[in-house]
Amino acid sequence: MAPKSNSPFFGSDYFVVQPHGLSQFQTMTAYLGGSAFQTIVDNPVTAYRQLVQQYAKDLSGKTVDPRVASAEAKAVFRANPVAASMSGVGPRLVGVGFKRV
Repeated sequence: MAPKSNSPFFGSDYFVVQPHGLSQFQTMTAYLGGSAFQTIVDNPVTAYRQLVQQYAKDLSGKTVDPRVASAEAKAVFRANPVAASMSGVGPRLVGVGFKRV
């Protein structure tokens, strides 16, 4: 008989290392860690794209020249590159958690 699990969510074999060298827990942790890493590395590109889309229309709702929208997004990134690059990363990481589990 398999040992009883102390976790209400996982079976007793979830943390047991399998013959291939990893437990299910280690596999899931590596998978989620890789997804989180990819999200964080890709975030500056995603944030820039969203800023360009945000600046694509003026206050009256008319479409502006893409060069103008790009220049405004670049100005935001130059003014505060770290904050602009990490903009929205929290909700994206929560989404990774929901999407991957």
